[in-house]
Amino acid sequence: MSNPLPSSAPRIAVIGAGPIGLESALEGARRGFDIEIYEAGRVAEHLRRFAWVTLFTPFAMNASERGRARLRETGADLPSDDAILTAGAFVARYLEPLSRLPELSGRIRERSRVSQIGREGVSKSEAIMAAGDRSRVGRKFLLRVESKGEATRFESADAVIDATGVYGTPRDTGPGGLPALGEEELAERIDRHLVPILDSASPRYAGRRVLLVGDGYSAATALVELAALADRGEAPAVTWIPRGAAGTGPFHLQAADPLPERAQLGARAGRIARTAAWLTTFPGAVIESYAPRGGTVHVTLREMNGDARTVEVDQILALAGYRPDAAIHRELHVHLCYASEGPMALASAVLAASIASPGAAGDCLRQTTHGAETLRNPEPGFFLAGAKSYGRNPQFLLSLGHRQIEEIFGLLEADLAATGGTVSP
Repeated sequence: MSNPLPSSAPRIAVIGAGPIGLESALEGARRGFDIEIYEAGRVAEHLRRFAWVTLFTPFAMNASERGRARLRETGADLPSDDAILTAGAFVARYLEPLSRLPELSGRIRERSRVSQIGREGVSKSEAIMAAGDRSRVGRKFLLRVESKGEATRFESADAVIDATGVYGTPRDTGPGGLPALGEEELAERIDRHLVPILDSASPRYAGRRVLLVGDGYSAATALVELAALADRGEAPAVTWIPRGAAGTGPFHLQAADPLPERAQLGARAGRIARTAAWLTTFPGAVIESYAPRGGTVHVTLREMNGDARTVEVDQILALAGYRPDAAIHRELHVHLCYASEGPMALASAVLAASIASPGAAGDCLRQTTHGAETLRNPEPGFFLAGAKSYGRNPQFLLSLGHRQIEEIFGLLEADLAATGGTVSP
């Protein structure tokens, strides 16, 4: 049982109503905090974008024990712990019921985007938390909130949990991680997330010339769906650029993979990559530029041997990964890793663990939490949680986020107990 909070409980702003944001709000409400959730779209907006895709991990790994127990108290009909759901089913059968619990009633602000966060009365360059300097402690956070149909406004909070994830910020496709020349002018021709190739997006892909960029499991999913188009007589002509130099497949197969869905996807996509007549692969090639030509796009590639090549395509599917949006906390003191863009303390711990156990580096199932203190930032009371805490590192699991939530609220309660109601660094 948590210690009782003061009668006027600190207000916690949770940014993002995805799996980790909702679970954070539920745990904060259980502990007596005044919780407010801000969501730029709808509840679970990012998961809804690939609702038809089957998740790799079973239900019990994606839903917290606290959430499942609370929903069972309401009589909810939950999936079995070992059920493998699509992203859409996970939203409908777990996240939406979670959002409707009485303790979250009136606390979720959909279509309310927090564009920036600052600190009341001080700028980023003031009060740098030098030894003995506590001038940032106790000052309210300022949230710049943009809501559909309402005037932009400032709201305040005592602490902030940023659970906005990374899916909303796709990475660019050009050399060195930069936008290729002309890339920024091609917004309508580039899909940067998985799209329903066999459904509403079919007119853009069936029988068309397609450029596929990426070598992860999203690219593997796309290959399988593009092959299904070919099976029904609507074969696309696909130019595929795996980002890795080896070009052996769109992913790295896990030996004795304990996740059957992941193993099956990898095997199917690997067969397609080796045998599809409609697929041309340029492993390790670099995209230098895009140039519209009438109704098509000319793409200039630089192959590994240095040769330049131009391919003509109708549609681009860029699954090059995602990165955290750091603009939201630009005016706060947040120490980010120069490589992953996750919080430095956590990124350092993850790196150290991967060096100590090299096999764990590429397998999300072997990731673990690294202690509450790795979640602290120089900015007192500000936390990055969920996928955003891993930055560009894709080896994040929802079950890690569930542990982070407990650690964050443990830190907040300890700070309150130690300072008499002030969130400390």
